[in-house]
Amino acid sequence: MEKKSTTESGISTNVANFDKLTGVIIGFGNRYNPGVARLTVNALQEQSVHVKTSINEVDDSMAHVIIDEGHRQEQFSLLLPLATRIQASTKFFGMVESTSKHVKEIVRKIRGKRVHSLESEAAKAGDKPTKHISVSQVSFTEQIEHLNQLIMLLAADPAYKPTEADMKIDGLRDYYDRLGVVNDACVETNRLLEEARERRNELLYTPVTGMIDTALAVKEYVKFAFGVKSPEYKEVYHITFKKKSI
Repeated sequence: MEKKSTTESGISTNVANFDKLTGVIIGFGNRYNPGVARLTVNALQEQSVHVKTSINEVDDSMAHVIIDEGHRQEQFSLLLPLATRIQASTKFFGMVESTSKHVKEIVRKIRGKRVHSLESEAAKAGDKPTKHISVSQVSFTEQIEHLNQLIMLLAADPAYKPTEADMKIDGLRDYYDRLGVVNDACVETNRLLEEARERRNELLYTPVTGMIDTALAVKEYVKFAFGVKSPEYKEVYHITFKKKSI
């Protein structure tokens, strides 16, 4: 079972406690009369609806991200086997040495390996090898570009004449286009998810008007109106809320 993030569970707790707080003050009846529009019962109930709607929008956006990322993973999983087949083809098609060399280098990039070892590069420069944060080039956009480079190389070499439809230049270009489509879809759905999260967080955590500060203001009003040792304040005192900077 997938573990729920502490951030998402914290939001759920805040919203549940907000509704609990609202229920308590409803029980106070006409004795709860803050004189501040955003602290009235109706305003609190409306705010709860808005926040829950925004949470649903995040969940919906997340569902689309999961689906689109699944499609992308499915398509990109075909890339490495395809690149390996292309590399093998350079031998039996008798392609020129320069093409074979560059194909091999691009396939190494697709596999996430450095074209030249750090040690050999350092030796050429007369330096000792240094530590690098990362030598892999495996981001989705880079992988798409690597495939494009392969296609351009193969299209330029007349010796490359496969009979398999998926290995022909048109077949490779179709696959290249599919990778672009699924990657663009993921970029867009992730953007929409991020925007949905920002809207949700603004409703929750905006100073003064956000749900959390509103709840804290309600508790302060109850303390003011009924007294710090009153039964009313004791009812709301232990209803806690976690703030977050945005």
